[in-house]
Order: sequence, then structure tokens, then C-alpha cells
Amino acid sequence: MKKVLTVFIILCGFLTGCALSPQQIDVSPKVSVTRQDRHFRGELHVNVMDNRSSPSLGSRGGVYSKTNKIVTDADTTLSIQSSVELALRQMGFTITDAESAPTLTVYLDRLTYHAPGVAYITKVDLSAQVRVVVVSQGKKFDGNYESKLSERVLAAPSDDKNKALVNQVLSDALTRAFSDQELLTYLETIPQH
Repeated sequence: MKKVLTVFIILCGFLTGCALSPQQIDVSPKVSVTRQDRHFRGELHVNVMDNRSSPSLGSRGGVYSKTNKIVTDADTTLSIQSSVELALRQMGFTITDAESAPTLTVYLDRLTYHAPGVAYITKVDLSAQVRVVVVSQGKKFDGNYESKLSERVLAAPSDDKNKALVNQVLSDALTRAFSDQELLTYLETIPQH
């Protein structure tokens, strides 16, 4: 009986005949900033806007793809804002609530998860796109940043693996933004306080 149960569990891992539950992802990206020979000072007011039409990223795939959606949690914008503010502090900026200060807004334009195939899942494809808009002294910077990730898998990823993949692709897009030399050059013009 134990052998039959073990074989069944293994088959469920490889085939998508076993139902995959819906999943809510706790978004917690990490923005990496490298040491720069630049001098960033001044105050910034930070906003994050979720421009997606839905919190859904897609489905976990398989034959039950209509019922196993992956969605982001309600704190997505707050989590992104916290990560962005930490990165800016590490760069040397002071974060302020004063709306009269120069403003940096991050727009989450896309965050997707796709598991192609119906009979079984061999890979998952993810993408993220963010836009960063900075307004200071009547001037504006606008940059778009995208990250894509394809992961080969032997079975449908676990909840923990999906969370790691979603946060990785979002972290990569945000890190690309704060590695953009044009954005960094613009941020150097922020008035010092």
C-alpha cells in the first residue's frame, strides 16, 4: 500500500491531473543598489501605483488552469514602496511625506505568470514591467524597465517556489531601474536640503 501511495504522489508531482490550489503571493521585492561614485542628496517623496487591471498574474497551469489562479496580495504597493524607499535611503536620499518635495513614482504596469502546456508542466514563464517617473523643479524623467524569467521545472512549482520566482522577476525589474545611468544622472540633479 505504501508503494502505491508513493507512486501516486510522484505522479501527481509530474502530471497536472492533480489539482493545483489557487495561490496568493506575498510580494516582497529586493532592490539592489551598487556603490556609485555619485553624490545623491536631497529629499524625495515616493509613490507606488499598481496600473494592472487585476491582481491576477495568471494560473498555475495544468488541466485545472481556470480555477488555480495566482494573485498578488493586497499589500503589493506598500511592499514595493518599502523596498524602493530602502534603496533610495541607501543611495543617500531622505524620504519625506511632503508632497512639495521632488516626487519619484513607481508604476507596476505588468506582472505575469504563465505555465504553458496542459498535460504536464515543464516550465514557467514570468515577466514584470515597471515605470519610474521622477518630477523635480518642473522637469520630468520617465523610464520603462522590464524583466523576463523562464524556469525549467520537473513538476508544478510549490507555493514557496512560485513566491520566490515572482519576487525574483519583480526585483530584477526594479533593480534594472535603479541601475539605469540615465535615471541616476537625473537623480543627481535633485536639490540638496
